[in-house]
Amino acid sequence: MTGPDLYEILGVSREASADEIKKSYRKLARQYHPDVNADSEAEERFKEISVAYEILSDPQKRQQYDQFGTVGGAGGMGGAGQYGEGFGSINDLFEMFFGGGGGGGGRRQRRGEDIQRSVHQKLRDCLTDRQVEIDIERRESCESCKGSKAEPGSQPDSCGTCGGRGVVIQVRETMLGAMRTQTTCPSCRGEGAIIRNPCKSCRGTGYQYRKRRIEVTIPAGIDDGNLLQMSGMGHSAAGGGSPGDLYIQVTVEPDKQFQRDGADLHVELPVHYTDLVQGATVEVPTLVAPEKLRIPAGTESHSQFTLRGHGLQRVRGHGKGNLYVMVRLYVPQKINRQQKQLLLDLKEEDIKAEKRGGNFLYQLLNIR
Repeated sequence: MTGPDLYEILGVSREASADEIKKSYRKLARQYHPDVNADSEAEERFKEISVAYEILSDPQKRQQYDQFGTVGGAGGMGGAGQYGEGFGSINDLFEMFFGGGGGGGGRRQRRGEDIQRSVHQKLRDCLTDRQVEIDIERRESCESCKGSKAEPGSQPDSCGTCGGRGVVIQVRETMLGAMRTQTTCPSCRGEGAIIRNPCKSCRGTGYQYRKRRIEVTIPAGIDDGNLLQMSGMGHSAAGGGSPGDLYIQVTVEPDKQFQRDGADLHVELPVHYTDLVQGATVEVPTLVAPEKLRIPAGTESHSQFTLRGHGLQRVRGHGKGNLYVMVRLYVPQKINRQQKQLLLDLKEEDIKAEKRGGNFLYQLLNIR
């Protein structure tokens, strides 16, 4: 078999179905089409992809290629014929890129730009839904001309260069046949119309900037860095396209007392030695109000307890997270003479008790 492997060019197996070949071609065509890929090698790669598809999408040509490795006796890539034949012309491809009928095209509607703002809050603000107001300056359609850009009472004229389509099609001959490219009309800049009498209120732009105060609901349990989207609240689009969106990025200030892990919270609780030894009921801080926690006798330092449902609301789930409490032995930095003597006495009593019990701890405590 001579020439490049057409199946390899399209990235499919030799047993690929017609739908698989078409799907792969569309994907590669979007990637390498000269109108969307400025790379110097993209055009040549696009030609290879198109010829390979033309042959493999035609059952008769594909059978000949599979049997002889050529089509029309001109090698693996030869005998392909005119560019675009075999898949209903290049119109099908233009429709994928521009959304209009391939050859005739159609004026593309642009989407309005997005607006992004930020909101700052503390961890305790995440307990419940929070209503905030955000000031934005938004581009909106001109009230006078309703976005037409023409002075009220007048009408835009259809562009004579592109016939109101907003795009022009150029045809050039290549070694593979006639190749058509679609570009933005230079006369109307893609608008499809010429404004002879511009609107005085917006100076022919079709829009005006207005300040708006938007009320936003920050949901309970939102995490630091989360992004809220308000569809259609961004800038308006020229030519009647859909407006952009408003994005609100939420920043949650770290808390000095609580560590956060999603909907769960962690807190350290300093506890006196006697409470760990003989057990006690202590108060645990939460984001709402202190809660009672029973510490069993003989609890070791850095033991962890769970207060269920005392965390934050789960944004994408039901219920709340938990509060995990780690008890930590409280060690005073300074003690007076009386406290020192009491500790020495306690140590001696502990040594005696461990010695009587024959415990290994006695040996450790008695090391000098």
